[in-house]
Amino acid sequence: MELKGDVWERVMEFATLLVNEHRTDRYWANYNALKDYCEAQSLEGYDHPFLWESLGDFTTSDDAAIPLYLRALDMAKAEDAREYRVSIRFALAERYRAIGKEDVALEYAIAADDEARLLSDLELRRQISEFLLSRT
Repeated sequence: MELKGDVWERVMEFATLLVNEHRTDRYWANYNALKDYCEAQSLEGYDHPFLWESLGDFTTSDDAAIPLYLRALDMAKAEDAREYRVSIRFALAERYRAIGKEDVALEYAIAADDEARLLSDLELRRQISEFLLSRT
């Protein structure tokens, strides 16, 4: 699943700003700019799971992040979108666990783990395994 280089660069610029921002007002200004960028890309006909997964990653509310991840997952159906599906499912597992929905979290974690076996990203596979082993 091809990701446009300029889209990746722009989202990474936002990510860098968000990760390094400690003032709440600036964080939200940058978050809203990222959200506007994602929505503008979508309106222009370029909807990519990377956009919505990234926005979900910087959404502080678990309840608000879940629909963003579900949107991203819905776009990641192509065979070459496996890495997106795995990371999105894992993010959903973490968010569902955080809101106390352990059964749903487990479903997403197992689905992520099953498909992660076909990836070479050992760090992600380790994180998923640790998540599954740490069930509450």
